[in-house]
Amino acid sequence: MKLYESELSPEEQARALLNYILETYQLPKMPLDIMDRDWEDAGDSWYQPISIFEQIAQLRFVKPENNDPRYLVLNSAYLIKHKLIIDLSQELGEFLGEEELQGLGYRGENILDAELIPVKKGESWAELGCSSFTKEAV
Repeated sequence: MKLYESELSPEEQARALLNYILETYQLPKMPLDIMDRDWEDAGDSWYQPISIFEQIAQLRFVKPENNDPRYLVLNSAYLIKHKLIIDLSQELGEFLGEEELQGLGYRGENILDAELIPVKKGESWAELGCSSFTKEAV
């Protein structure tokens, strides 16, 4: 796959790459593709399964300036394949202030535009426009 020599736009390249990665590595694309969310032993740490959609949203939340869709797809696949997690604690702390986190909501029609929405205690993830929600222990 020689996308770096392609005439395709960065988004089209990212979509081609995403399809290749999903087919080759059998990674979960969307939250509903994950049947078991139990924590897994990843050797020197613990890992909770996550979809490409959720991982892209987390990457965009932590580093909004890194919005190249090819970066988002490749980095998400790498993190999931190697059972690595992103430390969201600093960004969540800045976002929440004194509020308590209820969990993480995810919204977006397009996988490359996935958005992480920290849901505060007392808020409704559905009212925030999220299509999925996970209770997080961050």
